[in-house]
Amino acid sequence: MSEYKPMSCLPVLALRGLVIFPDCVTHFDVGRKKSVRAVEEAMRTDQMIFLVAQRELEDDDPKKADLYEVGTVAVIKQILRLPGDNVRILVEGKYRARLLDCIHSEPYLFGRVVELDEPDYNHNLLRLQALVRQAHELFAQFIDLAVKSGQDNLLPALAADDPGRIADMIGQNATFPYDQKQQILEQLHPVRRLELTIRLLAQELDILQLESEISEKVQENVSKNQRDYYLREQIHAIREELGEDDTDEED
Repeated sequence: MSEYKPMSCLPVLALRGLVIFPDCVTHFDVGRKKSVRAVEEAMRTDQMIFLVAQRELEDDDPKKADLYEVGTVAVIKQILRLPGDNVRILVEGKYRARLLDCIHSEPYLFGRVVELDEPDYNHNLLRLQALVRQAHELFAQFIDLAVKSGQDNLLPALAADDPGRIADMIGQNATFPYDQKQQILEQLHPVRRLELTIRLLAQELDILQLESEISEKVQENVSKNQRDYYLREQIHAIREELGEDDTDEED
């Protein structure tokens, strides 16, 4: 039986097209006045904030019904004031939590959240070892295809052996749509979460491979056109030197 988790009352920051995972450190910009005030309130108290994705990207003033229920309680590690009223914050995800209700929505969202437990699982399953290896292999391929620089911060995902942590780190760093990342966040069972992440990562690799092939073909066509243009310009220059007429294509 899981240990009782008390509720916490925290500022709520609605994320647009972004999902933050536990045990992951990332930064992003905050621009909406209500969101900036939620950050300022968190900094005024214990720096803890509930980060949760909104369902519709176009919604500029989301209420509780417009937010996903499951998000991440995080600590704000750093805040940087940007030109205008925007701020950039560095956060570290701490644990999954469910938004129970909103105490108020003005001048910022403030709600009650409760921590979500991960269910137990058998750590010694051979299938689990196979899943971990497959996740490592697929994520290494993803790094090669999609990441051009700054690979060092992705290496912990390749070294981890905890299925839930691997899934979270891949979910944070892979180029999944935010609604797919939300699916990973909402899956509490570590092994099922890793299975889901592997499926999504395999699909993403197929898309990246196709994009790479298309890009290569486009580049080949561009290179051929550039080469043909260069040769035509050379022929034109040679004819000018010889005093020949460019219109005499047969010569």
